[in-house]
Amino acid sequence: MLEAFIFLSGRLGRLAYFGYSILFALVLGLIAAILILPTRNSPNGGTVLIVAVIIISVIAIWGGIALSVKRLHDLDMSGWHYVWMILAPGMLQGFGKVFEIPMLSIVGGLISLGVWIYLQFWPGTPGSNRFGYQP
Repeated sequence: MLEAFIFLSGRLGRLAYFGYSILFALVLGLIAAILILPTRNSPNGGTVLIVAVIIISVIAIWGGIALSVKRLHDLDMSGWHYVWMILAPGMLQGFGKVFEIPMLSIVGGLISLGVWIYLQFWPGTPGSNRFGYQP
């Protein structure tokens, strides 16, 4: 089960992608609580908090990439497609804020929503594809 969040090879169906995403969010919340709670009464709690946020962010980014790449593999797509699926909406939203064009931010958000809907609901390739077998 842990390999779903670590390795980039293999496939994940729709239900597995959804379930692992929920599980991953719960585990990240637990890790955050464990790392951040001791900072309440610490004299240098700010530093510990920053380190905890960095650790949680790195784990979240890598785990999210691993799950999404496996889902793309189930759709018979290379994991490299995830790069544009993340960069295009992010750049549109960033340009929208920098140049004060709210429509760019809205379009970027809609693209992000469309990517999420596609990954969550589009049926994968039945049987074998170039990334492995999925019953």
